[in-house]
Amino acid sequence: MNENEQPTKEQPTKEQPTKRLCPGCGREYEGQLPAFCYSCGTRLGSTEPPPSASPGKSRTRRRGVVALAAVLLLLILVAGGITAAILLIRKNSGGVKLPATAAELKSSLKTCEGFLNEKGGTLAAGRTKGAAVYSVKARLNTTDYSVSGEETVLFTNKTNDNLDKVVFRVYSNDETVRGEGGGATVSNARAGGRETGASLNNSLLSVALPEALRPGAETLLSFSFNESVPEVQGGLTGLEGLLGGKQTGNYGAFGHEKDTYDLGYLMPIVTTYRDGAWEAREVPPFGDASDYDCAYFNVSLDVPDGFRVVATGTRTGASGEGGRRTYAFAAGPVRDFTAQACPTYRVSSRQVGRTKVSSYYFEDSSEGGKKVMEFAANALKQYNNHIGPYPYTNLNVCEAPLANGAGGMEFAGQIQIAKMLYGGSTGAKLPKSLEDLGSDKLSELLNSLSGGLLGDTLEFTVAHEVCHQWWGIVVGSDSIGHPWMDEALTNYCSVLYYRWQHGEEAAKKQLDTQLVMTYSALGLLDGGDAVVDAPVTAFKNQEQYTAIVYAKGALFFNALEKQMGAAAFDKSLKSYYDKNAFLNATPDDLLQAFQSNASDPGAVAALQQRWLKEKHADEDIESSLPAGNLFNDLLKDFQNDTEGLGSLEDLLKRYMNDEGDQSTPSAPVEPNEPTIPI
Repeated sequence: MNENEQPTKEQPTKEQPTKRLCPGCGREYEGQLPAFCYSCGTRLGSTEPPPSASPGKSRTRRRGVVALAAVLLLLILVAGGITAAILLIRKNSGGVKLPATAAELKSSLKTCEGFLNEKGGTLAAGRTKGAAVYSVKARLNTTDYSVSGEETVLFTNKTNDNLDKVVFRVYSNDETVRGEGGGATVSNARAGGRETGASLNNSLLSVALPEALRPGAETLLSFSFNESVPEVQGGLTGLEGLLGGKQTGNYGAFGHEKDTYDLGYLMPIVTTYRDGAWEAREVPPFGDASDYDCAYFNVSLDVPDGFRVVATGTRTGASGEGGRRTYAFAAGPVRDFTAQACPTYRVSSRQVGRTKVSSYYFEDSSEGGKKVMEFAANALKQYNNHIGPYPYTNLNVCEAPLANGAGGMEFAGQIQIAKMLYGGSTGAKLPKSLEDLGSDKLSELLNSLSGGLLGDTLEFTVAHEVCHQWWGIVVGSDSIGHPWMDEALTNYCSVLYYRWQHGEEAAKKQLDTQLVMTYSALGLLDGGDAVVDAPVTAFKNQEQYTAIVYAKGALFFNALEKQMGAAAFDKSLKSYYDKNAFLNATPDDLLQAFQSNASDPGAVAALQQRWLKEKHADEDIESSLPAGNLFNDLLKDFQNDTEGLGSLEDLLKRYMNDEGDQSTPSAPVEPNEPTIPI
C-alpha cells in the first residue's frame, strides 16, 4: 500500500488492528476471519455483513474456497506427518528403545501384561507384586556364535531378610551346556547406580549390593554379558546312555545347529530365594535347569537380515539397518524368556479361544509342522477345558535341533520340539553306537518309524510340553528338589489328553507305552525301583530319572485317579491350578488339593507315601498293569542277543503290525523311548 491509499476494512492499519477470536479454540486473527480456523478447523465464515451481488461477493467466495483448500491441505499434511511419524517410529525406533530407569521399568508393566489374555489377567491379579522387571538389549553374532547384551533389572526384595547380594542363573555358563572353550562372561556390574562386584561361578552369578537391601526395598542392577552359543547335534543320541556311551545333560536348549539358534534362558535370570538363602544348586546333569519366580521382560534381539525371530511374549517393535534387524518383545508375568532365530522357519497358526497357536518348522518338515500345530491346538483346548485357562495370548511351538534324547523343552509361552520327531530329511538319525552294532535291519527299522512310533510320540511329546504351561510355567515348583511335581503330573495329564481327545482305548495305549514300558525298561540298566520324591541328584543316571519320575511318578497319579474317581481328580487339578497360578507350590500344596476333594483324605496321603516315598512299584505295576510283564521278558532276551538285536526287532515289528496280547499297546515301541526326557 502506498502512502496515498486509504485502509479498508479488509486491510486494517497497523495502528488500529482488528483482532477476532475463533470460538472453537480461541486463536486470534487480525482482520477478516478465514472460512475455517487454521488451528482447529471450526467453521468461521465472514464477519462482514451479507454483501449484495457485486464483484466483492465473487472475491469473498473465492477467498472462502482458497481458505477451505488451505485448511484441507493443512489437514492432509498433518495427517501425513502423523502417518510418516508412525512409519518412522516403526522403521527406526521400534524394538530399539527399551526402558532403562526405574520409572520406565515400572511403566513397562502394562505393556508386558499385554501378553496376558483376559482370563490370564484375572488369574494373575494381585499375585506378582514386587516381581523383577528386566530390560535386555541382546545381539546375535553368527560369525563367532555368540550372544552379547546389556541387562538392567529392577529388583525388589520380597523376602523377610536384609540382602547383601542378588543371585542370577546363567544357564549358558553351566558346564553341561557350554561347549569346549565356551561359556559366558559378565562385566560392568552396577547396583543402585554404583559400580559393584559380580562373581560368576559356573551357572551362578552373584551381584553384590553396596549396602543391605531391606525387605520391601528396591534397587536397579545392570551389567553386560557375553555368551557363546555351543554347537549341538540333534538325533536319537539318548540311546548312547543305554548302550554304555558317554552321557551329558546338554539337551541343546541353548545352542545352535548351522543357522538355527535355540536360545533358551537367553539372559541371566534372578533365581529363587528359599528358606533364608539364595539358590546354591548347580544345573543338574539332567532334568530342568532351575525354578524361577514370575517376572516381567522387555527384550530386544538384533539378528542378521533374513532371520525370523520367535520369542516369548508379544512383539512390540522392529527396526533395521546395515544388514541387520532388531525385534522387540514384552512378556509378563512369566518365569523365563526364550527365543528361536532361524532364516528358514515356516509357520502355521490357529486361534484357540483367546490364544493364537503357532507352529514354526523347517521347510522340509511341512507335514510334521502342520501336525504339530493341530496337536498343540487340540492339547490347549483340552487343558483349558479340564484344568483351567491358559493365560497368554500366544503359544509358539518351534522345531529345534535338540540333543541327547530330549523330545522337547518348555518355556513360558514357547516350546522347543526335537526335529528328530518331525520326520523331515533332517530328522531321526541312527547314533554311531548303534551303527557299530552292524544291524542294517535295525537301522532301516528305525528310519521307517517317522510315520509310526515317532508320529505317535510326536503327539504325546507336544501334549506333554503344552501341559508344562500349566505345571511348571504358570504353577511353579522346585524342579530340582521335587521334579515329580511338574514332570510326573504333566506326564499323566498327557495320558489324560489322549482320553479327552481320542477316547479311553487311546489313553490306555499311551499309559502302557509311555509309562508302564518306560518303567519296565529300567531292567535293561539293572536300576531297580527308587523313591520318586527325591532331588534330581539322587538318581544315578538319566534313564533311572526318566523311569522313576516320568513313569512311576505318573503312575501314582493313575492310581490316585482310580482311588478318587475321575470327577474328583479333575476337580483337584482345577483347584490346584487356580490356587497356585503364578505362585510357587510345594508338595504339600499339591497333596492338599487332592485331599480337599477326596472322600477319604487319609487314603490319599497313604497312597502318596506308598508310591512316592517308598519302593513298591514292581509289585504294584505288575499286579495292576500287566503290559509290563511282556516287556520285561523281551528285555531279558534283548540283553542276551545284543549282536543281532533280534528280540528287539521282533518286538518293534510286532507292535507295528498291531499283533500281540490285548493287554499290550498296539503301537510300535522304540528302544530309546524310555530315555526321551520331555
